[in-house]
Parts: sequence; structure tokens; C-alpha cells
Amino acid sequence: MSETRCGYVEDVEPLADRGKACCWRPVNESGEDCFWHDNTPKTVEAFDDHPEPGDRLDGADFRGADLADTSWLRERSLVGADFTGATLRGADLSGTDLRRATFDRVDARRTRFDRADVEGATFENADLRDANLNRAKLYRTGFTDVRLNRASNFGDQVVYEDLVNDADDRETRAATLEAASWTYRELRRLFKQDALPGRARACYLGEKNARRRAAWARGEYLRALKLEGSRWVMRYGTSPTRVVTSSAVVMGCSGFLYPLTGGLRTASGTYAFEQPIIDILAATPGQLMSVFYQGFYFSVVTFATLSYGDIQPIGAVARAIAGIESLLGSLLLALLLFVLTQRVQ
Repeated sequence: MSETRCGYVEDVEPLADRGKACCWRPVNESGEDCFWHDNTPKTVEAFDDHPEPGDRLDGADFRGADLADTSWLRERSLVGADFTGATLRGADLSGTDLRRATFDRVDARRTRFDRADVEGATFENADLRDANLNRAKLYRTGFTDVRLNRASNFGDQVVYEDLVNDADDRETRAATLEAASWTYRELRRLFKQDALPGRARACYLGEKNARRRAAWARGEYLRALKLEGSRWVMRYGTSPTRVVTSSAVVMGCSGFLYPLTGGLRTASGTYAFEQPIIDILAATPGQLMSVFYQGFYFSVVTFATLSYGDIQPIGAVARAIAGIESLLGSLLLALLLFVLTQRVQ
């Protein structure tokens, strides 16, 4: 490289889709670096003299720069750029490649980062109130002591959820879903710190859904089934309504099956259909109500493990249903208590 040229090269080897590029720009008066890579404060007027539209500015030094309400950095390559102490208020960085960039002590209120790639960047003591990070890639982005508000927009779901559909193989699909899970977990932490419980809960559900889909993609079927059960029975520990609904389904199905699988024996007689289909067709409405009422009553006390002993199941199948229902009742009641405790916290 000529001594009159900058020669700066950003280390981009870990980045799969970014090749090396050597800065060809002329050096400044100091004779060491070009305008973009020297560490001298940059004024608004100086930027006007160096527009360079479309050029890569990897590793550019914007420390302390005033970039408020600017738009000329959108959709540029700024890998490893340093924005420490810069003013980005109202700036447009949408679609910009900001991987491994540094945003320490940055005023980024109302800044647009939508569709930007911010993977591996660091935000420390940054103000992101009213900022737009919708569909931004945030995997492995470090957020420390950042300020958010309800208008800080991270979108309804992370961008990796959409990228899964473009994955060509199971390994890539699983890796993309892991990135989604990590991003949801980090956003949940941020929202909890900034007292935004509703958005933190939404990120928790997003994380769990991503982990469930990743388990299916990796072929971890036992873990996937466990997460599927948690999803449907209690919405990953957040919905007591689903636990109550699941309990009602278990009790209703069991109560319907008892008379059809041998019947129930009571102190005053036996409520059973020896030949279920024939007996049901021949039974009067009153007989049917009596038989199934006893079945549902026995189902409720069995589910709740009350065991009054006034009714007993007849036959091996009915006894097996009673045993399974008793176990499910203990499990679902414990889950209900767990979910209610989680919601209180």
C-alpha cells in the first residue's frame, strides 16, 4: 500500500458474507490514516466534504460525532465502526451493516435501525428511547444499561423467525431458531429491567416457541414433545386458563368413558352398560342421565384424589382409567399452583 493511502483493513474473517477490503483513501495531514479512520473529532461540515455515497466504511471512527437526523449512512457497510459518544438522535441507519460496531454512551433517540444487521455490536449506556429496531438482526448483540420506553420498537417478532423459511437444511434451520431464541431472551431481560412486563412476557413466549421448533429441527423429539405439552397445557407456564381447560377435558373424557368400559359400582347398585351400544340405544333419557352423572361425579373426585369410596370402578379398563386420571389430576393441580405462583412473581 502506498504511503499516501490509508491501508486500513477491517478483520472480517469471522463474517461469512463479507470479504476483506483495504481502505484506498488518501491519508490526512497527519500522514497516517484517512479521514474516516483517524481519531480526530469530526464536524458536520467535515462530513459534507466527504460524502462518498455507497462506499464501504468498515471500521470508521465516529467517536463524538454529531450525526443527528442524518440519512447518508443508511444501507452502508459499517462493520466494526466506533460510535462512542456520538449523537445519532433521529438518524437513519436502516438496512446498514453494523456488525461488531460500538455504541457506547450514544444518544440514539428516534434512531432508525430497522432491517440493520447489528449482530455482535455493543450498546452500553445508550439511549434507545423511541428508536426503531424492527426486523434488525440482534444475535449476540450486547445491551448494557440501555434506556428504553414503550415507543422503542423491536417488532412483534424477531427477524430470524422469517429467515427460518429460507433455510435450506435442518442444521441451518436449527441455528437460525437458536439465534431467534437467544434474541428473545436478551430482549426479555431488557424489557424486565425497564419495567415493561407485557413485552417481556411476549418475548418469553417467543423464546419458548423458538426452542420448541429448534428441538424438532435437530431431531430432539423427547425435548420437542415436552415443550409441545408445556405449550398446549399451560402455555409455557403463563396461562392458568389452559391448565383449567386441560383439567376439564381430562375429567369430562374420563367421566364419559367410565360407564362405557365396565361401569361403576355404588352402595345402592351398579351403574353400568354391559353392552354399551345396545344399552345406550335402549336406555331412557333418565337412565342415561343417571349413569353418566355418576360417571362424571366419580371422575371429579378421582381427579381431585378425594377418594370417598362410595363409588368404585368395575373392570380392568375402568380401573386403569381411574388410575391414570388420578395421576393426571395430581400433576395438573400442581401445574396450576406453579402457574399462579409464576404470575404473582
